[in-house]
Parts: sequence; structure tokens; C-alpha cells
Amino acid sequence: MGEERKEVPVPIAVTPPEHRKLLDRIKVMDDKVEFVTGELVQRQGEKIGFAIGLLYGLILGIFVFVLFLI
Repeated sequence: MGEERKEVPVPIAVTPPEHRKLLDRIKVMDDKVEFVTGELVQRQGEKIGFAIGLLYGLILGIFVFVLFLI
């Protein structure tokens, strides 16, 4: 009961400037990779959308053609 508790100071971590520069470079590279990936996925989506639209148009055209034959 007579023991006194000492307050231990909280250690403060300071990042070196090289680490900050490295993180900044990694962030820039990550942004570039994310942009290129988004562009590639968008192009792939446009190709798939074109194919699906072509199929729907073909099916609708055949359906209308059959309706006018009757």
C-alpha cells in the first residue's frame, strides 16, 4: 500500500525522412497503377457491352422480321 507508482513516458516514434519519401513514391506508383487498371477494365467493359448490345439487336431484329412475315 505504501508503493508509489511511477508514470512511464509514452515513447514517441518519429519516422525518418527517407521512409516518408518512400511512402510518397509508393503512393504515386499506386495511383498510376490504379488509373491504368481502371482504364483497362473500362475498355474491357465497353467490348463486352458492345457484344451484348449486338446480340440483343440481332435477336430483336430477327424477332421483328419474323413478326412481319406472319
